[in-house]
Amino acid sequence: MIETITQETIRVILPSKVALAVEEIARRNGTDPAEELPRFYASGVYRALENEKSKFWWFSPAELCDIYQDEVASREEARASTGRD
Repeated sequence: MIETITQETIRVILPSKVALAVEEIARRNGTDPAEELPRFYASGVYRALENEKSKFWWFSPAELCDIYQDEVASREEARASTGRD
């Protein structure tokens, strides 16, 4: 059993966490995971997930999806309020 989560541990678990989160995002959006993956990698959620200190590794795929969707909605609202696409 792992007693301490380190940045090295995060490096090992990151691919499976990302895959499960992206599958959940795609399922909710009715899209292909391959379509969602580059957007997820460009997100703040991914940046937080790859940093052990954020503790995002603790979140389930569904929770990561919720946080990601909140981030996307906030970004879209900001674009709409500035009139930028």
